[in-house]
Amino acid sequence: MKKFINLSALVAGIGIGYIGKDMTTALASNEHYISVEIPSIDNSHEIEVVVPSIQQPILVKPFALPMLTPVNAKQDPPSDQDVDWGSELLSGVKFFEGYRAKAYTCSGGVRTIGYGCTDGSILAKGVITKERATAVLKKELKKVEQHVNNIVDVKLNKHQLAALTSFTFNCGLSNLKKLVNGSGRLNDGNYESISKLLPQYRIAGGKVRKGLVKRRAWEVSLWRGTVLELN
Repeated sequence: MKKFINLSALVAGIGIGYIGKDMTTALASNEHYISVEIPSIDNSHEIEVVVPSIQQPILVKPFALPMLTPVNAKQDPPSDQDVDWGSELLSGVKFFEGYRAKAYTCSGGVRTIGYGCTDGSILAKGVITKERATAVLKKELKKVEQHVNNIVDVKLNKHQLAALTSFTFNCGLSNLKKLVNGSGRLNDGNYESISKLLPQYRIAGGKVRKGLVKRRAWEVSLWRGTVLELN
C-alpha cells in the first residue's frame, strides 16, 4: 500500500515570481505528504519477513550443547580412580632424571647412574641397562613412599603421595622434613603450603636450574591432582 503526495496545491500556485512563496506555503500546509513503502506482513505469524539476497554460501558450525557450568567455575580434579598415579610418578621421574647407562656426576655433585640411582653397590658395576634401571627405580620409589608416609602426619591421597615421593627422591628426606614440618605447613594441616613452597626448591650447585623449575611445576600439578603433559 502506498500514500501519494498531494501536488494540487503546488501546481496551482506555481507562477512567475511566486515559486518561492507558494513552495513555502505548500511545505507549511497539512497537505504535504511523503511517499512511504510499507513492507508486506506475514499475517499468519504476525512477524515481518525479510529475505535478503545471498551471494555467498554461509558456513554453519555444528550445533553445540549449551555450557551448563560457568567458564570460571572451579572444576574438581580427576579422582584417584581415574588416573594411575603410580604410573604417572614413574614416567615423570624417568623423564626428569633421564637414563644414563654409565655412572656420572649430576648437577648437585652426586655420583649417579641409570634413572637417578645413587646406590653405591649399583654404581660400582659401572653400567646398567634400561630394563635394570627401571626395575631399580621402581624399588627405590616404593622405599621413598614409605618414608613419606612415616614423615607426613596428615592424610594423603594417591596423587599427593606421588608428588611428595618425586620431591623426596630428588631432594632427600631432610628437605622433605623442612617442607612439611613447622607452623602453617603440611603437618600443621595446611595443604596449600605445599603448592607455595615446592617451587622454591629449584637451586642446585648454587644456581637456579631450569630442569628443577620444570620438575617442581610438575610436582605441584600432581599435588593438585592434575596431569601435566611432559615434553
